[in-house]
Amino acid sequence: MPQQKKWVKAVSSIMVFSLLTGFSAVGSTFAHADASPIITKFSDVPAGHWAEKHIAKLSMQGIIKGTNGKFNPADNISQQEAIALAIRFIGKEQNVKADDAIVFPESFDVSTYFKPYVVLAFQLGLLDQAEEFKQAEANPGTEWGLKKASREWITKLIVKAIEKQKVADELSSSPVTFKDASKIDDGYTGYINAAVSLGLIKGITADTFDPRGLITRASIATIFSRAEAQFPVNYTGQYTAILTGANESTLNLFANDKDTSVALSPDTYVYRFDSEKPATVSQLTPNTKLLVIADGTKPLYVEQLDDKAQVSTLTGSVQRVSSSENKIWIWANEDMIPITYSNATQVTDGSGNVVSVTSLGADSQVEITQDTYRAKPIAVSIKVKSAPINKTGQGTISAIDTTQPAITVKDSVAGTTSMYQASPQVDVVWQGQILDGGLSALRVGDVVSYEVKNSLITKVTIQKTSAKLVRGEFYTVSSDGKLISYLSTSGAGKPESKFVSPVVDVTIDGLTGTTLKDLVKGDVIDITLNDQDQVVAIKAINRKVEVLGGATVVSYDADLKALLLKSSEGALVSVYLTADTRFETNGNPITLSAVASLLVKNKKLTIGYTNDQAVFIQFVYKYSGIAAAVNTNSKQITIAQSNGLTVTLPMDTISSVEMNGKSPATLADIKAGDTVTAVLNANQDKIVLLQLHTVKQATITAVDTTAKKLSVRTSDGLGYDISAASLDFVNENGDKLTLASFKSGQTVNLNYVGTTVAYVKLVNVTTGRVTAVSSDHISVIDYNGITSDVQLGTGFSVLKNGTTSSSSTVLAVGDRVDVKKNIQDSVIVTVYSGVSKNFWKYNAVTGELAVKRVNLTDAYTYMATASTKVTQAGSVIPISSLVDGDSIVIYLYQNSIIEIEKL
Repeated sequence: MPQQKKWVKAVSSIMVFSLLTGFSAVGSTFAHADASPIITKFSDVPAGHWAEKHIAKLSMQGIIKGTNGKFNPADNISQQEAIALAIRFIGKEQNVKADDAIVFPESFDVSTYFKPYVVLAFQLGLLDQAEEFKQAEANPGTEWGLKKASREWITKLIVKAIEKQKVADELSSSPVTFKDASKIDDGYTGYINAAVSLGLIKGITADTFDPRGLITRASIATIFSRAEAQFPVNYTGQYTAILTGANESTLNLFANDKDTSVALSPDTYVYRFDSEKPATVSQLTPNTKLLVIADGTKPLYVEQLDDKAQVSTLTGSVQRVSSSENKIWIWANEDMIPITYSNATQVTDGSGNVVSVTSLGADSQVEITQDTYRAKPIAVSIKVKSAPINKTGQGTISAIDTTQPAITVKDSVAGTTSMYQASPQVDVVWQGQILDGGLSALRVGDVVSYEVKNSLITKVTIQKTSAKLVRGEFYTVSSDGKLISYLSTSGAGKPESKFVSPVVDVTIDGLTGTTLKDLVKGDVIDITLNDQDQVVAIKAINRKVEVLGGATVVSYDADLKALLLKSSEGALVSVYLTADTRFETNGNPITLSAVASLLVKNKKLTIGYTNDQAVFIQFVYKYSGIAAAVNTNSKQITIAQSNGLTVTLPMDTISSVEMNGKSPATLADIKAGDTVTAVLNANQDKIVLLQLHTVKQATITAVDTTAKKLSVRTSDGLGYDISAASLDFVNENGDKLTLASFKSGQTVNLNYVGTTVAYVKLVNVTTGRVTAVSSDHISVIDYNGITSDVQLGTGFSVLKNGTTSSSSTVLAVGDRVDVKKNIQDSVIVTVYSGVSKNFWKYNAVTGELAVKRVNLTDAYTYMATASTKVTQAGSVIPISSLVDGDSIVIYLYQNSIIEIEKL
């Protein structure tokens, strides 16, 4: 210890300062006073260097300095160099006093230039003099100042510099998570834990810290740069601002309570807080905080400091707009609120199209984003969520719903398809006359003009009809069914004939499966004609077919063709069979000559008749309908049929039940309201097999038209191959389809009767971005640019963030969704979750997309499929246009990418 006593004595006689008392707290308000020129580029730090961001920033702040234009980033930093960096970093370089009279102990060697920095570090408490002198004495062969700084020594220095001693003290007894924790010297554990928890330093690997390893100049620049988030210092030429707007050459900023603009140059560094790589101006988020380091008015370095937009949002309804005052007034939270806007305020409609602020109508529902950094906030954006529609248009009717009521029109100009609610008093006009029946007078395919007032269709004028209605008295139909003749009820009742369309819909009240053959001379009929003047529909309006179910044959006279029946209530009914009477057994037609052998006493049948003429007779060996009542004690079930009749029958055994997904099944598995088919015995008085109708929704995985096979996967992950040879295929409107109409990826409903698929229904799925939301409908623009208005109906649900809601209020404009109907025909809206990432690379062969990780535990690979869409500003772009570092949002569903949005 004699050397230390000698040093203390020399200092006390030559210098007037104390290293033992008077330590001051390191402040955060001192400015850097070094007037040396700012170095913007080092010749040995090339573009793309892993630490370029941090080296550039600290250089422009005057914290690091090079030699002859070089930084030597790979050199290990010495202890005395690290001290100088720390002093500059905390803004205390102006307190450094050069004094040749400084004397340290002989074992404590420091280069002359760095001696005053070390003295100030002792005074400020950045270094512990006793520890450092002891370290120097223990290593007499190495100069203390030139000794390369270890990672643990640097860590302690920085934690002290940014005034986090308390954090280090609190963590000093906590275990270090690195596997080489045993190599950490005494007294450093708390500092390493603090530095790691504050994000200042990381291990050289995920589980190795290497406490005694050396640290390069590039690494220490990175550490100090990260530390600025914990210890901000105002350096000369540096300021923070809010980014209000930008283009490739200019930044619009709000700083010092005023708006300003700065011009960028090709040499300006632009970065984001969440990436080490340079950013483009377009990757900076508006209304976030920026760090700007400038030389006068020229910005040298710009960094977005966080992703927190300095804005607030407000939702309400527009009351009025004053363009002269640049204000709109909205009603929100039971209060009238004035909102100031500027020329820079972006106003968009529900489809994302830019519109004028003066186009905002009263009662429009809007979402207003205002800045929070001005004393008097200004609207940044105004998004129309929904608005009363007032318009006229022309188009073709694609759907009619008389119950809501509503019509869907494909606009002839824009090509978009929209659904409009109709006023209860809507006028439908044809050739200057208002037609009876309102929307029921319209036909799909009609070319119309229409008027919408306050979002309701009030008038539809038919310009070209796909169908018109005439009335007449049926006379005859040709033997080939191609020509129908009738007496017109207008004028003198002259006879007329019309060609019949290949598909014609015939309706007679009480009769199902009706054809032209069911019409009889004298029927008064309404005839619907298409635009080619062909008959497409006929409805008998003066005749009703009475239907008896479960009637019992009393007797039959084959010569007279007279049939006497007893109804289920015991009433006697007498009818005559004619050449026009239709006969069926289990849906298969039979002839009049063959039916006589079946009309035996006590035979049960279903008959339809008008007056005393039999229209049809059905010999039934099975019933299909809704289970109206189920009695497991008496083993009976009551079935309500589609023709309005009910039948109650016993079962041979309650275990004679067939249902998909459960075997064996019993009558107890059947509930009132279920759809069933009852197969009868030969006597038609008992059920020998009861089949439950069920529906499963599935996704098509393959279509084999050669083998007539459909492969599907259900939501439980199970795959099935279904023989399609005898299957019926339909769409949601009931129109028949072929197997070739289907393709992989489509959603279908498998409709089972018992354990057998009876038919397959194609489910319409709309996938895209929500452009408008109301309580009863949403608008979605798909990836082909087509907008659809979806009526939510009753019983709809919204699945968002793992939660199911029955309200549309959880939806927001911009949500990515798919919309379809479930097996109960209720609308299901599924919202895809969005994950913000930075793009890294894409493997076109495997479909794997890789993103950059913030933490080692982050998921960084996702699977793209052939249906994955890549969009930017609402337009579809190729996935090959993504480049390393692009900011993207990935929308996922069931671990597959639905959409990648490039920001």
